[in-house]
Amino acid sequence: MSGHRVRDRVVFAALLGVLLSALLLGATGSAFGYFTTTGSGTVATGVGSLTVPTISSAKAAVGGTVTLTWPESEAPGAIAYYVTRNGGAPGGNCPSQAEPENEVGTCIDGGLEPGTYTYKVVAKYRSWTATSSPTSAKVTVGPADHFVLTAASSTPKAAASDSLTITAKDKAGSTVTTYTGSHPLTFEGAAASSNGRAPTVVDSTGTAIAFGSPTALTFTNGIASVDNAKNGVMKLYKAGATTISVTDGAIESAVDPTVTVSAGSMSELALSAATTTPTVGSTDALTVTALDAYGNLATSYTGSHNLVYSGAAAAPAGNTPTVTNSSGTATAFGSSTKTTFTSGVTTVSGSKNGAMILYKAAAAEISVTEGTKSSTTSAAITETASPAAASSLALAASTTAPVAGAVDSLTTTALDAYGNVATSYAGPRKITFSGPEASPSGAAATVVDSAGTAVNVGSATALTFTSGVASVTSSTNGVLKAAKSGAATLSATDGTISTVGALAFTVAAGPAANLAWSAPTISSGTLGSPCLFACTVTELGSGGTFSAKVAVTDSLGNVVSNLGSGHSVSVTATAGSTVAGGSLTIASTGLAESTASFTYTSPLAGAYANTITAARSAGSAYAGAIATTSG
Repeated sequence: MSGHRVRDRVVFAALLGVLLSALLLGATGSAFGYFTTTGSGTVATGVGSLTVPTISSAKAAVGGTVTLTWPESEAPGAIAYYVTRNGGAPGGNCPSQAEPENEVGTCIDGGLEPGTYTYKVVAKYRSWTATSSPTSAKVTVGPADHFVLTAASSTPKAAASDSLTITAKDKAGSTVTTYTGSHPLTFEGAAASSNGRAPTVVDSTGTAIAFGSPTALTFTNGIASVDNAKNGVMKLYKAGATTISVTDGAIESAVDPTVTVSAGSMSELALSAATTTPTVGSTDALTVTALDAYGNLATSYTGSHNLVYSGAAAAPAGNTPTVTNSSGTATAFGSSTKTTFTSGVTTVSGSKNGAMILYKAAAAEISVTEGTKSSTTSAAITETASPAAASSLALAASTTAPVAGAVDSLTTTALDAYGNVATSYAGPRKITFSGPEASPSGAAATVVDSAGTAVNVGSATALTFTSGVASVTSSTNGVLKAAKSGAATLSATDGTISTVGALAFTVAAGPAANLAWSAPTISSGTLGSPCLFACTVTELGSGGTFSAKVAVTDSLGNVVSNLGSGHSVSVTATAGSTVAGGSLTIASTGLAESTASFTYTSPLAGAYANTITAARSAGSAYAGAIATTSG
């Protein structure tokens, strides 16, 4: 058979197949015919059918979903289905493109806002398709679009429980009742209190979770509400207005409540001062602030309260630190100080209600308490009081029992009116010392100046002060040498300020060194001064007398004491004169002087110039004493 004949038969068979399909479809409305084999030549060609799908159910649900169901179509092989919504692609798990082997019979379209939606199901077998009749579904509540957040109280106290209600809503504001079960929500907006207490919301298990962290809450029919102190109990700790929001990561609250937190009752006091470096004796204004347990200003703490201040010591001069009460009376630290609070704060008015005066120049940790509140803790500040201007001088010595002629280091200190070291008194100053007397030999007491020169007491002495103090440096700047033994006092002045109390000390005689005349008397004439190691008597006349005791002294003429036994002295004179009682014994205890006096008698006639000599006759050797007489 020729090729033309074969092709004619195939064409004829195809035309016949189309005709049969049309007849079948017109007869039943549920299937259409198609060739099961295609090609050319003499191969027999079969005819098959594809059942038109029917949507048996299109059910809309709250939350913006539609569930579609359709029975399987009939075909010789596997059928692929896909769905159209309003002529376009659906959402959810509904197939939107036919693929082999997806013989599904149901799907859920999701993410639908309220409205009416028309669906068709298309069955596909190879290159043939069959489309269902349209079916409509009406969605009344869409998917969750936002939360509505409310609080039981918009004016809670700090740390008070405040019940939250979170409702899932669609765009139209309808409650999405299908938003159920546990959802991790994150709350935002509120800050931690000044002492670090973070705001929290209690989760569904009863655990308080800090703002900013996922908090598992259980929703029932689209609403999460507090149940038995769980599932949404909020606690805020920072006073003030704050706006609360919530999110699950996909949707967030569209209505955010503003909550104004009020402070709790007073729990502690905070203390501050106008200056932390006041000058002693000057006023420093204190401010006391009442705080709740979370560091918020306790505005309800008002009226008169009894405060007690502590931490500062009295000045060296005895002045005690004080704070004025609400009447302006200066009240000593440690005593009840009636103070007025206004909205949780005390402020100084004039010189009343918290004006503090410190008198000791030193660092001090000032605290305040309200004794009637057991929960009150003291608050502290560090005050460093600086001294006032110098108003007096004070003297101190390395020893108050120096030896005559020996070194005794002085410290001269400038003090303010309260006895603090006046640190601003510095640099070179001219100080005049007074008090110690000259020794029997006439030697004056001295103080070495800053240049190393010994200056007699009574004359201006240049000393260098550092931060209010002049002290000895390398044998300069205040080395005292007393001259006369016995009790003495030392005072100082710079011409403007002076010592308030003199320095008292007792000077001991130095080492035994000399014999000296003690308590000399003459019958006539003139007795030279001093009459000690050497003595001059003029115009004594004929038969005139010179009487004295002999003492053992130090090099400055101070009589030594307790020399011990075995010491004697012989007093002699030149020819033509006589000495009665010239052999003398020195007392072994007490002042080292002879127990008796000698008497020298000048010649009875004629002019003379005699010498009287005292020398050791027994015991230790000391420099002798002489006296010259003339007449």
